[in-house]
Amino acid sequence: MNTENYGVFIKAILSGFMIAFGCIIYLMCPNKMVGALLFSFGLLTIICRELYLYTGKIGYIKEVGIVKILLTILGNFIGTFAVGTVMQFTRLAYHDTVNKLVATKLNDSIPSLFILSIACGVMMYLAYDSFKKSRSWIFVIFPVVIFILSGFEHSIANMCYFTLANAWEPRTFLLLFVMILGNAVGS
Repeated sequence: MNTENYGVFIKAILSGFMIAFGCIIYLMCPNKMVGALLFSFGLLTIICRELYLYTGKIGYIKEVGIVKILLTILGNFIGTFAVGTVMQFTRLAYHDTVNKLVATKLNDSIPSLFILSIACGVMMYLAYDSFKKSRSWIFVIFPVVIFILSGFEHSIANMCYFTLANAWEPRTFLLLFVMILGNAVGS
């Protein structure tokens, strides 16, 4: 792996960490609105630190390139999986919430998940592109709050949720693939 791709990979892992932290704070907040607002801190950090998040980079695939997109997905998975695995050994009381959330996702239909993933892709592209053009954090927060409160499907956040719920099974991988494609279409 060349130096540039190695840097992308490390930045993708760090992005996965930030999304996982956003997932955990969302699960821990009794108020969904507050949880959605606090989740946006993860994306703000990713954008300000110029990290690599799949749902933020896929809309720029022509500039980024397929190799970096694939490294980004892998790095995001490693980051979310690592945090999700380690957090299972803590006292945090998110288990009931994440199990209900994941059960809803795993029991949904493929067309529904695909459509909800497209909608999330639109919101993520708007967050990234609007910030690039305006440099205003408000354009990052609102799309994040909208996608979370609307129940749209964010493939990378779901990597963390699936890990926290110990829900990795063959169907999970299929649904995650559908979400990754939907996020791409929306972006």
